[in-house]
Amino acid sequence: MSYTRLALYKILVVFLLIGCGGPPEKNPLLQEASSEYQKAENDSLIVTKAPVALKEAEEALEQSREFWKEGADKELIEHHAYISKQKVFIARETAELNAAQDEVKRAEAERQRVLIKARKAEARAAEHRAEEALSRAQKAQKRAEQLANRVSELEAQRTERGLVLTLGDVLFDFDKATLKPGGERAANNLAQFLKEYPERNVMIEGFTDIVGSADYNKKLSRRRANAVKRELIGQGISATRIQIRGYGEKYPVASNETEAGRQQNRRVEVIISDKNGTIDERSLAN
Repeated sequence: MSYTRLALYKILVVFLLIGCGGPPEKNPLLQEASSEYQKAENDSLIVTKAPVALKEAEEALEQSREFWKEGADKELIEHHAYISKQKVFIARETAELNAAQDEVKRAEAERQRVLIKARKAEARAAEHRAEEALSRAQKAQKRAEQLANRVSELEAQRTERGLVLTLGDVLFDFDKATLKPGGERAANNLAQFLKEYPERNVMIEGFTDIVGSADYNKKLSRRRANAVKRELIGQGISATRIQIRGYGEKYPVASNETEAGRQQNRRVEVIISDKNGTIDERSLAN
């Protein structure tokens, strides 16, 4: 290649890089989706019990990554990243459900084996034990199905702290801590969930944008969290199962530089405990 052609080639590469704006910025939602998928891919239960759902999560993630590499619209990237996260959740629930179904099959096979081998009197006792195991497995399967359905109905997201239900700013009047009808419906659905799962507790956390003083915002966020608590208590949920926190301007989920971002930050998050009633406190790193 001549010197002149080499120089022209270098100039062309520079212009291409300038036109592309350099490598795309990292996308938090895409990174989160990648992390969730990696956890699922390393989970042997999911790999063996829900390979189809896991493959769908991988495809959605790869699509999001391709859009990111191409510098596509952020909403398009995050749409496929969100789909990947939901597919991972479905894969996890499917794996647990299939495992429960396998347990039912094993229990039934054990019952048949014992009936054939044991003497008549012993077989009756063994059959009773096997039926109890079968009943427990069926209940566990049904419980897993019900939980998956109820979580879907609540539109809750699974996080490291547990299931999180987000009540947006539109469910409150501006600068007020009174739930609007839509917020009341969401609280009523949550109350029904807590009645169905009495072993679960909730942590209600309020947040605001940066408009106004920090002290006022912290008080407003706590009042909004308390409004949700009062609604749950009014629906028959014991106050001992409910904790509240008011964080004000802390822990934004979007930029406060735009109205859309500020609206996302004005929210109430309800964290639902694990089956032991435990909820991890929000870490300073979050």
